[in-house]
Amino acid sequence: MNRRRNEDHTSHYFAFFALVLAFVAATTGGAMHAIFRNGQIKTERKIAETRQRIEQHRLDMQMIEVRREKLVDRYEIREQLKHWSSELVPVTHGVVEKVRPLPESVSGPVASRS
Repeated sequence: MNRRRNEDHTSHYFAFFALVLAFVAATTGGAMHAIFRNGQIKTERKIAETRQRIEQHRLDMQMIEVRREKLVDRYEIREQLKHWSSELVPVTHGVVEKVRPLPESVSGPVASRS
């Protein structure tokens, strides 16, 4: 049961070295896993923020479109003119004239001094 004093002790050192090497590998693997997972979480958060910004921009674009449609609405313009006491009056369809553009050879400056 007792060991001999002249027995080789290198097998014990090899087992200890293997145990230390396994511990270092496991620790490094755990740390790398944590680092990569943290990077994934940051990327997922950036993607979520970007999607939220895109959705906000879409909503802003819809609101701008609604405001633009309201600005060109003829009934809304009529109400605003009444509110401002404007002297503009509605024009009947018979008064409207179609204006044809001048040919390109004749076209020149719009205003000129004589």
